[in-house]
Amino acid sequence: MTDSENPSSKERVEEISVTEVSDQVLQELSGLFGGREPEAEAALDVVVELADMTVTDVVDLVDVVARDDTPQDNELAEVENVIIIDRGDSENQWSEPIDPLLNGMPDDAGTLVVIDDDLDRVVIVDDDRPDPTFEERQRRSRRRERLQKVKWLKLAGAVVASVVVVIALLASPIFAIRSVTVEGNVYTSKKVLEAVTKTLKGASVFTVNTGKARELLLADSWVSDVRITTRFPGQALVEIAERVPIIWYVGDDQKARIVDARGHVIAVLAGWPTKYLRVAGVGPSLDAGAVADDVYRAAAQLVLALPDELRPLVKSLEVSAGGELAMTLAGGTLVRFGPPNDLQSKLVAVVVLLRRQNPSTLAIIDVSTGEPTVQIR
Repeated sequence: MTDSENPSSKERVEEISVTEVSDQVLQELSGLFGGREPEAEAALDVVVELADMTVTDVVDLVDVVARDDTPQDNELAEVENVIIIDRGDSENQWSEPIDPLLNGMPDDAGTLVVIDDDLDRVVIVDDDRPDPTFEERQRRSRRRERLQKVKWLKLAGAVVASVVVVIALLASPIFAIRSVTVEGNVYTSKKVLEAVTKTLKGASVFTVNTGKARELLLADSWVSDVRITTRFPGQALVEIAERVPIIWYVGDDQKARIVDARGHVIAVLAGWPTKYLRVAGVGPSLDAGAVADDVYRAAAQLVLALPDELRPLVKSLEVSAGGELAMTLAGGTLVRFGPPNDLQSKLVAVVVLLRRQNPSTLAIIDVSTGEPTVQIR
């Protein structure tokens, strides 16, 4: 059969790169045809000549063998695989055979051979040729990365610009505080109130430093707590909680110290007040804003705890040098509480006793130990 009679043979030949056939092909074909009749030996003689043939010639030869119409007994009816072996650098060196199941070449080869089982097609693919789209994909990837960076930079710049604009608007005179209202002040210093008003006025309702104004007010000894709120568009409200004076005592400098329920010295006066209960004796000369001893704090809490039926009867309180607390009633009865502890229980015992007996008949009531004892006049 000639090439003109078999056009498909030409098509297959065009798909095959020219490669030398190694001597190992001779051994493989010799294994196929060895030990046969003279016809097979004649075919083996033909195989010997394959050493100098190209892959194209081998494929043509296989095609002739596979398509021979002449019946031959005991000959190979179908060739399932063709093994192509590449010759080494020298005539006596051989490279490793190609496994048809792996459908490839040795590790150091750059050619991939694909062989169909029916020998209708042999395809050789050259892996060394670079992918023409690889560089284009790389350029596109780098361009996408640059665009992504630019996008994030623009977004960050927009955020920063927005923040700057918002801050500028909030701090602008459009939202400045023009009116300051103060509530709850009775004894708070007027100078302190003026300083607070000056701090708040003119500042933006959104960015005003209310903490500074609050610190100025808390520095006043009469102020217990402060709350400052702003109202749109330009108002501020200052709410003051002042301390409540409960008792007073005379210090070493003969000035009166007014004390609240927590023992804070609210004010120092040159004169003696009459609105609050006095703690007899001489106490420490403390400045306004300082905290008195625990016994004075206990005396103030005792006064707050007095029931309504007993409060009008109390004339004054006393603190001894040893830190013990006593109370004098309007009729002259002396009530000794002892150390300033468990005052609630001691006061309850005194109230119960006074309900049972007339205070005018009692000279001393002693509850310092917890159990009341009386001394009759």
